[in-house]
Amino acid sequence: MSPLFFKEVTRNPWTFGLFLLPSLLSLGFLGRGEGVGLVGLYSGLLLLLPPLVVALAVPLLASREEWAFLLGLPQEAFRGFVAGVAGIFLALLFPLLPGLFLGAGLLGLSLEAAFWLWLSGVGLLAFWMGVSALLAALTLEEKRALGLSLGLYGLLNVLYGPLVVALAVRLREYPLEGFLALALLLNPQEIHRVGLLSGLKAPVLTGPIGYLVAERLGEVGPWLGFGYLALSGLLLTLLGALVFARRDR
Repeated sequence: MSPLFFKEVTRNPWTFGLFLLPSLLSLGFLGRGEGVGLVGLYSGLLLLLPPLVVALAVPLLASREEWAFLLGLPQEAFRGFVAGVAGIFLALLFPLLPGLFLGAGLLGLSLEAAFWLWLSGVGLLAFWMGVSALLAALTLEEKRALGLSLGLYGLLNVLYGPLVVALAVRLREYPLEGFLALALLLNPQEIHRVGLLSGLKAPVLTGPIGYLVAERLGEVGPWLGFGYLALSGLLLTLLGALVFARRDR
């Protein structure tokens, strides 16, 4: 199953955009220092990488016609869905890693910083593959899954900061801190960003989200942030496969 999805994605010319994206973003951070370049490039990927991943992954994972044919093969539904997600993930990782390597070279990053840039890209790709897998399995309708995925992208990557800060201000006088901690944990991407900032001592302001994470969740290092990001993607994928398998019954 994985080779079929891998070939399908690599045939799409838009997949090449994952190679160009990091290097183009890195041009905006030339000469600004290693820490600023690393975190700035990751922040840029947060805004531009997820829509591209969703647009390439969801139409394949949510296609009823595609699955109607594929499930005729001797393959269990759960494993078939996971294999399909894995094939798309590898197909997208194939151009993304060289793109991140080129971006790190343009910024003149050290080996440590380049390593964290690569891990950040892998974790971000894994997370949005998980989101795509779950929403595709829930709907099995391409347009609806795309709409929900892009809506969630807007919520997590555009509106998240203002909404969490507004929540923190509103709950300041009430003993409802658990809701704020939950709101912070709902976005592993920001947890990883804060981990990069604190762990690599980047000379960049953490912002209100970073302050709230440190206050509510304690010290978050880069390994913890990456682990949470990648594990979230894996769990979302497995949950999507479970939903898909139950629907197939």
